[in-house]
Amino acid sequence: MLGPMHTENTSAAQARPANGLPARNLNPAARVVGRSAFEAELTHRCAALLTDTSAAPAPGFTILLLRLRRSDRRVKLLATEGADSVLREVLQGVAGVLHEDDLLTACSRDEVAILLSKVVQEGVARLAADRIFRALGRMSAGASLRPQIGAAIAPIAGRSIEQILSAVDVACEAAATAHPRVTFASADMADHDDDLHLPALQRALEINALALAFQPQYDLVRGTWSAIEALIRWPHAPGQNPLSPGRLVDLAERHGLMDGLTRLVLNTALRQAATFDKQGAQLDIAVNLSPSMMADGGLPDRVAQALATWGLPAGRLILEVTENSIIRDGEATMAVMRRLDALGTRLSIDDFGTGHSSFARMRDMPLAELKIDRLFVGSMTARREDLQIVRSVIDLAHNFDLRAVAEGVEDAATFAMLRAMGCDAVQGYYCAKPMSADDLLLWWPVRPRTGFDSR
Repeated sequence: MLGPMHTENTSAAQARPANGLPARNLNPAARVVGRSAFEAELTHRCAALLTDTSAAPAPGFTILLLRLRRSDRRVKLLATEGADSVLREVLQGVAGVLHEDDLLTACSRDEVAILLSKVVQEGVARLAADRIFRALGRMSAGASLRPQIGAAIAPIAGRSIEQILSAVDVACEAAATAHPRVTFASADMADHDDDLHLPALQRALEINALALAFQPQYDLVRGTWSAIEALIRWPHAPGQNPLSPGRLVDLAERHGLMDGLTRLVLNTALRQAATFDKQGAQLDIAVNLSPSMMADGGLPDRVAQALATWGLPAGRLILEVTENSIIRDGEATMAVMRRLDALGTRLSIDDFGTGHSSFARMRDMPLAELKIDRLFVGSMTARREDLQIVRSVIDLAHNFDLRAVAEGVEDAATFAMLRAMGCDAVQGYYCAKPMSADDLLLWWPVRPRTGFDSR
């Protein structure tokens, strides 16, 4: 859902009359922020929902997905010509009718995500949606737009970021035919979404129709490209809505398809790595493992079989696991990790800093690296607190004799700062975007060779 940003603005329009909304909506206006900042705030809030153990529930919130269509052709995206100016007007107008604690971000030219930070009641969220519709109607381009809004209230619609984004996306699709054009996510809608996508996913696994993209990783110590991360993609026919990687994995987890999905990703990634070797691009390959796989005693055997099939040395395979997944089924997970380590593969904790690993558990784990979550990396140049977290994780990794890898590096200042702090490797759009296997082979001969200072 949250795609590349086309605009970013930290100011908003002047306040407008409340028009019947509760007192929380008396402005100053909401803030328009970049995609990374929006995702960081959403990640923090979801983490609170997932980990709260107090008697009082963690504070909920509402996510709105505003999708803009042309009124003359509902299924057509906004025309490219003039779309950026329309988007700026939409962001300013919508921000002006929301509360100062709320956030907005542009997902694309025709989608805006909105966080209603303190709304947990459907009635209040509907009033906010009504104000958004009214604000759009007052705009110069309002007559030509047919907006629709999907809404998901957390934790009702889910507690994880994947569940919430999936729910709001499904709700927004349903809003296309609703009147008024706003729909709230429900368990029934999630079941319907499964009915819609599950057979297609089962078929895609049967015929090997899923694809991988590869994002290169730059080694700051050696000044070379050292690895690539394999990222799952589900190609769709023109006109169909793609299923995001998060929703794809969530669907597979809930319906017992993770074993098949893991086999497909692992074998495809190792086959491509062997192909890249033959073309002169000898890179280590990182593959993500789902939480359920980490307690599966059969996983090490499947990994060993795949390595033997494609002739890749075990030391070239990096298996990334999320920080929270390694504390589930603790003993079973630890046993799987030890067997994977005995194979010679390298284990990496992905999204480090967002979970709850203890130093004692880390001491006992056969790890090779920590990947610093983009949540902190993306804002480290602007927030002293996040900078300190990144610095602490790098020091922690080195104290445990582990590599520190930063993901989500999107600008030169962040790259330079990480290099100065002794980070071992970086990954992100500033260095290289995810690309298909064919595109990676085209990129390899012209890749930056000596760093990025001249960019």
